[in-house]
Amino acid sequence: MDETEPERNAESLPKTENGSQKETIEEPIFHPVQLSSKSEEDESEIEVEQKLQQLLKDISEETLQLREFLTEENRLMNELCVSIKQIMKKLGVSFDIPPSNIRASKNIKRVILNEEGHLTFFYEKGEAHSAFLAEYPPEVVIAVLWVVMPKLAKVVITYRKKIRTRISLFRKLKTELKTIAKAVVGTKD
Repeated sequence: MDETEPERNAESLPKTENGSQKETIEEPIFHPVQLSSKSEEDESEIEVEQKLQQLLKDISEETLQLREFLTEENRLMNELCVSIKQIMKKLGVSFDIPPSNIRASKNIKRVILNEEGHLTFFYEKGEAHSAFLAEYPPEVVIAVLWVVMPKLAKVVITYRKKIRTRISLFRKLKTELKTIAKAVVGTKD
């Protein structure tokens, strides 16, 4: 090694205020880190486990209630559809349901709720699908009932008027036939 090499190395050192060169030593920089004790970690894990167990318990309770509600919804929907079927059968009516009200696929040409309580979808290709109304999802049943109920109310009013007219006729006939019967048979006084 020649003598100029240490001088070159000395030139690369930073100079101090008085102009002399000072050798710098890089010290590692330590950042304060809070080390948790083993018991704090254990408590944290226990707390997480307890929270997860509570969440599972809550989910289980909600699922149980959900199951009860779904069972009740299906029972009520079935009873409602049976009642609608009985009314429609007695009145001898069926109803057209606009496909747009059911949000059915676009290739459905026509939808009918018949007097047997079956909802029938007629497709553009000539196919048809029919099932009892209660077998469809609740959203479809509600959409159908939203259309049917006002129409059914009108049909019931018309049917009531028709029955009232028949009753009036039967009353008149009864009175007239009694009078005729008295005249034909004669009265026993």
